[in-house]
Amino acid sequence: MKQLKKKILKSHLVKLFIQTKIGRVLHNSEKKKAGTLIKLADARSLMNIAAPPVILKEKMLHKPVVGIVRSFESIEYVRPAVSWLRYERFCKENNIPYVFYNIYADDWLEKAEELDIIVWHTHSNPLEKSIAESKLYVLEKEYSKICFPSFHEIWQYEDKCRADYLYRICDIPKIPSCITNDYTEALAYSDKAKYPLIFKTKIGSGSTGVMLVNTPRKAKKIIKKIFSASGRKVQWLYQNQKNYVIMQQYIADSDYDLRIIIVGEKLFGYYRYPNKGDFRASGAGNYEKKEIPKEALRIAVGIKKKLKSRQLGIDLLYSKEKNMYYVIETSLFNQIDTAEQLVINGMPGYYDSTDNFTFKEGRFWIQELLMEEILKDYLNKQQ
Repeated sequence: MKQLKKKILKSHLVKLFIQTKIGRVLHNSEKKKAGTLIKLADARSLMNIAAPPVILKEKMLHKPVVGIVRSFESIEYVRPAVSWLRYERFCKENNIPYVFYNIYADDWLEKAEELDIIVWHTHSNPLEKSIAESKLYVLEKEYSKICFPSFHEIWQYEDKCRADYLYRICDIPKIPSCITNDYTEALAYSDKAKYPLIFKTKIGSGSTGVMLVNTPRKAKKIIKKIFSASGRKVQWLYQNQKNYVIMQQYIADSDYDLRIIIVGEKLFGYYRYPNKGDFRASGAGNYEKKEIPKEALRIAVGIKKKLKSRQLGIDLLYSKEKNMYYVIETSLFNQIDTAEQLVINGMPGYYDSTDNFTFKEGRFWIQELLMEEILKDYLNKQQ
């Protein structure tokens, strides 16, 4: 236990150091050495080699001005698969005027007046989510800008509590769970629940903030800490888990997760497997790209329509005992490292939902397919 506490403390100290100026410089230096960050010119070359650009089929008489929100990375070195590079290439290849829009700056409202469309791959953390919700509401509702994410999309993104509310309203087959802000109810559920239980934080990707709890005693300890004056320390150093509990039943008879990504009418996907001795497939890095059952594809399309999202990643889990798919979670953004998010018998491509889920060949950067959908919104608005 002492060794575990020391390991957690060391992890927290490292994260705090990275947040300092000198820490960021040293951290980025290590990323460059490891190949996590590469030169911008090299990233562009790799992107172009991986897949051809997506070209709009319809000619546009009045082209919009697109504001691309760029991440905090330096311009000289970037992550190879960073989204803003794909947004930029789409605009260049389709002769659409664009600028890099600093939505974090004081003059973000003044600069927005010059834009018609704003695209932003928001990071998966509480701070950026709060910034995005505040500013996208104003840009969309008060300035009538076409935004991705929209306020509706960002509201449900990376918030497992809000997503659960929508799953219930839309009759989406979610894993049986208890999500509550009531201390007494949480304790009562922990008494009657079947163990093990999975506890989650509402924000967290790649299985961060997810833990398996094997006993009511341990569950009660966690619940009491969450409802204490300061809350429970989690992966976010600046925000504790306070007055909400997410407890999910453990589906023991599932061997894998199935991730399906939908953009427009195109579906992609792959299987994810946990490491030996672990229950979490997300973040484990064990992927397999092969044929996906049509039943799972149909469920995914239905979920996307119900949640009214232009792009959506749906994580499904199949229970052999219940003979059904459960939704683990849905996400607006997924990690896209390659232009081959679906491969069948060695051939990259996609499922066409307009053609009975027929598999069709092709390599795509999903971010460019998203831009195509956003431009459709712009054209519809002009009519």
